[in-house]
Amino acid sequence: MTPPYDLSCDYPSVETIDSARICVSKAYPESRMSPLADNVRAFLDEVRFATIATTNRDGSPHLTALWYALRGDTIVLNTGTTSKKVRNLKRDNRASVCVVDAGQARHVTLEGTVRLDDSRVMEDLTELASRYAGAQAGPGIAANIAKNPHVSLVLNVDRVKTFGKI
Repeated sequence: MTPPYDLSCDYPSVETIDSARICVSKAYPESRMSPLADNVRAFLDEVRFATIATTNRDGSPHLTALWYALRGDTIVLNTGTTSKKVRNLKRDNRASVCVVDAGQARHVTLEGTVRLDDSRVMEDLTELASRYAGAQAGPGIAANIAKNPHVSLVLNVDRVKTFGKI
């Protein structure tokens, strides 16, 4: 039976896991990735939610949905300084971010390391709030969010995986 969606991919490698085809970019070395492919960049430029996965102390995953923005070849997110994900990232800075297209069966997963950055918190909050709530409402929403201490999470991408037609 053919699925009702397109599973083709632009990357040179396709892995099959439990009958699902997953495109995996193996052209990028694990230590540092080349610039994101144009189709991945275009997908990430759309306004969607990201789910970040970090590792709890006991090895179990901790997942949280967040606003994100693509900045160059990094993913920028923001969260409270006392959140579990920040505690996890201070212990182990590896993370995975998955961005899903809610209307179609496709997603992009980015794996890498996160740098905690408190130097641009207000600018990052304003950028994120404006991206998701609009330019007019964004600064006010960011100011409200910033009433509690926040930190930006900057994911340096080491590996990209796609599913579906990206």
